[in-house]
Amino acid sequence: MSKKIVGDDGKTYVQKKPFYKRVWFWILVVILVIIAFGSMGGNSDKVTKVNSTANSKSSTKDVSKETFKVGDTIKADGVTLRVNKVDFNDGGSISQPDSGKSYVIINVTITNVDKSKVSYNPLDFKIDDKGNQTDLTEIVMDDNGNNIVNDELKYGDLSKGATVTGTLIGQAVKTDKLKLIYTGSLFSDESKITIDLN
Repeated sequence: MSKKIVGDDGKTYVQKKPFYKRVWFWILVVILVIIAFGSMGGNSDKVTKVNSTANSKSSTKDVSKETFKVGDTIKADGVTLRVNKVDFNDGGSISQPDSGKSYVIINVTITNVDKSKVSYNPLDFKIDDKGNQTDLTEIVMDDNGNNIVNDELKYGDLSKGATVTGTLIGQAVKTDKLKLIYTGSLFSDESKITIDLN
């Protein structure tokens, strides 16, 4: 708040507070300090591949630029993602893939290792067939009209320590080099995770 002062000449002058005594200045300082400490975060957001064998403990290495393989367990920000297996299906009399393509059936496991809550969504995954990235939301029926998978990955939340395993289905040319691309919000560093499917 400014202060009014009457000068010797009888005129009224307004004396303003110095900038460092103003509320807006200290709010700005607090925001800048929070941003500075936030950007100093450690390696918790790095994407790592977790290796485990019967004779050794799990070990991690930074593989942020690496393309993973089926069976690799990928860990970032307290969450792990693993592609368990990949199958192909040419459809039947009810469900037919597009000409020249097969159904790609991908089974994944997501585990919340140490976050309070994490959300997952099948729309966070895409199948990449020579740069053409499409959703994995196909429904495939057998000749009796039954869904060929009974464990479709839906959307939901995992509390700490919880795991979900589910199946994603898309279409691609079986002989092409196929990749699973994860671009969702499981990992706070928003890294794009790439997994070779064949």
